[in-house]
Amino acid sequence: MPTQVLRQLLITAYDAYDQGLRGFVAELFDDDIEWTMHCPQEALPIPNRLRGKVAVLEALKRIDEVVEIVRNELVFMAVDGETAAVICDRTLRQRATGRIMRYKIAAFHRFRDGRIIEYQGFADGIDILQQTLGREVEIPAAYPS
Repeated sequence: MPTQVLRQLLITAYDAYDQGLRGFVAELFDDDIEWTMHCPQEALPIPNRLRGKVAVLEALKRIDEVVEIVRNELVFMAVDGETAAVICDRTLRQRATGRIMRYKIAAFHRFRDGRIIEYQGFADGIDILQQTLGREVEIPAAYPS
């Protein structure tokens, strides 16, 4: 897939996701997609590792049940062959509390035949967890004095 085509596909996919058009996004997932989100499960209510389109779609449904997207701005994108990296400024609203959460996420996508076969997302898990809980989280000193 040419670089510019993949770049536009990702822009369109992120826009579709933000608008709640899950059907468009679902069509991009390979049936055997590997999905990894590097974030505490307490902050994001899905398993960290998923395999298969059905499992990923169920996880996205669960995310939609607990948060609503307020803003998801693509601030960086790099495409090389069938791989792409993006950085997003994301703002979510917790449905249960109305609390607003803001964070950056870096996501890496690997495509084959126009479908996503691998997704890895990285976010500052402690920051997201603190925003999810609405309080500071005590973190033991990793390097005692």
